[in-house]
Amino acid sequence: MTADDRDGEGDAAVVAAFVARVAEVAPRLAGDDDTRAELGARAAAVLRVAHARLRGMPMPVAPVGPDVGAARARTGVHPAESLRAAGLLFRAALPPLAAAHPELPAERVAVVLHEVIDALVLPAAVAYVDVLLARLSDANRDERRRVARDLHDSTSHGIGAAMQGVDLALHLLASGQTPDVGRLRNTRQVLLDTLNEVRGMATRLRDVVGPRSLGQALQEYLDFAVPAGREVTFTDAGEHAHPLPAHVKEESYLIIREAVRNSLLHAAGATRLDVDVEVAEGRLRATVADDGSGFDPSAVDGSRTVGLASMQERAEGLGGDVLLQAGPGGVRLALTVPLPRAA
Repeated sequence: MTADDRDGEGDAAVVAAFVARVAEVAPRLAGDDDTRAELGARAAAVLRVAHARLRGMPMPVAPVGPDVGAARARTGVHPAESLRAAGLLFRAALPPLAAAHPELPAERVAVVLHEVIDALVLPAAVAYVDVLLARLSDANRDERRRVARDLHDSTSHGIGAAMQGVDLALHLLASGQTPDVGRLRNTRQVLLDTLNEVRGMATRLRDVVGPRSLGQALQEYLDFAVPAGREVTFTDAGEHAHPLPAHVKEESYLIIREAVRNSLLHAAGATRLDVDVEVAEGRLRATVADDGSGFDPSAVDGSRTVGLASMQERAEGLGGDVLLQAGPGGVRLALTVPLPRAA
């Protein structure tokens, strides 16, 4: 039996034990047949490269597979799980690898195995970060598009209407007529409404959670943004006992705020708005629901509606998701975010 044959038998046992262990402690990395096969193939490649390096042989060509870091970013698998799997592979592979190379010091075997695993993990980590940076860029671009649309659809329309009122008053004065006082009052109200809209936009752009809790920040936003006549209920549970990491607070706040804003702008006939936030069992759960006329999501022009896409991107960046339910009885948006153990 050749050395390669002996390596193959020993490596197969190591890979099987490794994949089984990962399925226990990090099930998202080995949740189905495809992910287990991919995980096993990468572990086997690590062992082949380690054997070659320890024998001073030419390096085998690594199989070309999916961009693991990017794929895990898209599916919400945190890098901590990948690092845990790397540690499991090191512990599973080191004893049999050292036994297969008794001519070398155990320290040398450990160093080589560590370097080979690093060579596999680091590119995946870079790809993971690249996907998150791309998502952040997309979210910022969508936010700019939304602000530009608001400026065009609301602010510029209000200023244009006010200019027409001013021009009419100037024309009447120039022709020796008396301007209509009621029309001037309406023009002033249009300008005041437009000013308040600009102030509201400025508040939304600069508003962050900071040292406040997520619940405090949302309560302040609801107090500011919800108009009179809309009944609001807000519940906040669990955050005091389980403080949220800063990045989770900020991104979750932006998602929930956008959902509230969409309801206030588009929920025709709505009389109430319910916002619920709960931190429990290692997760943040939040819902925003109204009793408006609802809509058909399939009929929405995606080129004009970037809010939901932006919310989904932000949620996925946290490893969570957003679920939208819309129908004749209103709209309900649910956010779920898994929390790090430290939280």
